[in-house]
Amino acid sequence: MLEELQRVVEVLAHRLGRAVAVDDVDFRLLAYSAHLGEGDEMRARVILTREAPPEALAWLRRQRLGRATGPVRLPADDGLGLLARVVVPVVYQGVRFGYLWLFDEEGSLTDEQLELASAAAADAGAVCFRERVLSDLRMAREGELVRDLLSDDEQVRSMAAARLVEGGLFAPRGDVAVLVARPSPGDRAAVDEDDRIALQAALNTVATRLGDRGSLRLVRPDHAVLVIPSVMLRRTPELPELLRTTSLERLGRTAKWRDVHVATGSPARRLDDAATSYTQALDALRVAEVIPSFAPLVSHENLGIYALLAGRPSALGDQTVHPAVRQLLAADPELFTTAELYLDKAGDARATATELGLHRASVYHRVRRIEDVTGLDLSDGQHRLILHLGIKVSRLLGLV
Repeated sequence: MLEELQRVVEVLAHRLGRAVAVDDVDFRLLAYSAHLGEGDEMRARVILTREAPPEALAWLRRQRLGRATGPVRLPADDGLGLLARVVVPVVYQGVRFGYLWLFDEEGSLTDEQLELASAAAADAGAVCFRERVLSDLRMAREGELVRDLLSDDEQVRSMAAARLVEGGLFAPRGDVAVLVARPSPGDRAAVDEDDRIALQAALNTVATRLGDRGSLRLVRPDHAVLVIPSVMLRRTPELPELLRTTSLERLGRTAKWRDVHVATGSPARRLDDAATSYTQALDALRVAEVIPSFAPLVSHENLGIYALLAGRPSALGDQTVHPAVRQLLAADPELFTTAELYLDKAGDARATATELGLHRASVYHRVRRIEDVTGLDLSDGQHRLILHLGIKVSRLLGLV
């Protein structure tokens, strides 16, 4: 698309003898011509960063260009370093794809030149429309194959992996990892079609940064899936946070969505093993949803004992919580917190006291009370294991 769009821009620039640029609907630069003797500070900044700076975006939104149906003359703004411009909507089949820009000092563009600009904008719209159709077809094909890649059927996964590579949709670079993003509801909200479109847009934004054949994307009923080479995650560790913030921006931070949780599965050696990393990411999400300290970014590799527990949800139930844990909760929630921290710190009373802001003697006193309530001896390794596992299971089941 960019080559065709660049050709449209350069032909118009040559015919009018002035600089031309095309942005998308979010005012991100798609194509631009040579300088041709005209320019201002803002043009230089946009070419350098490929997008308009925040102050320019605010100014553009005040112009209400989304309502424009033909060329619009915009005045100069010395404060922003803007010369006067003409902007022409890039529209095709009733769909707005962006804007075509021309410098227009002293209103020098004639009606004939504006007609040429409008025709070029229509050509640019046709290019964008064709690209969108092709992109939708590619995404539909990719989505079907990624669904198969995450299947429970080993043969289906293997065939999908081969087709993704052979079809040029993914370039294998060693092991792969799966990221899963799921909106965290404010009040039992359900993910609707608009939310899924927003998640798809977030995936597309992140995928653009990863480059051609650098990722695979899929939106499921309540979450988004991103499959990437693990090397990208090692080189760009901020990717989970980028996926989270981009998803929040697309969804809109409202009372409906409190946050977006992003989980990362452990690396899988081959593309057709990506389903394992995907399952691990879902397990990590489950943990983050009931244990807030893991949210909003959680990695399966950092779950500790929760990785084992979350991977066997069918084996967990209220009856698996040891009676000692129930007795502790019933007696005093403060004792439960102390017991968990004390066991997390491997029985280190000093570290526990520091974390709780207590004197060590107070911790020892609480440990004795914990032993009295539970009937367990915390100097016994077997008893410590029983209580520690019981506490973690109760957390995972949301009983605390």
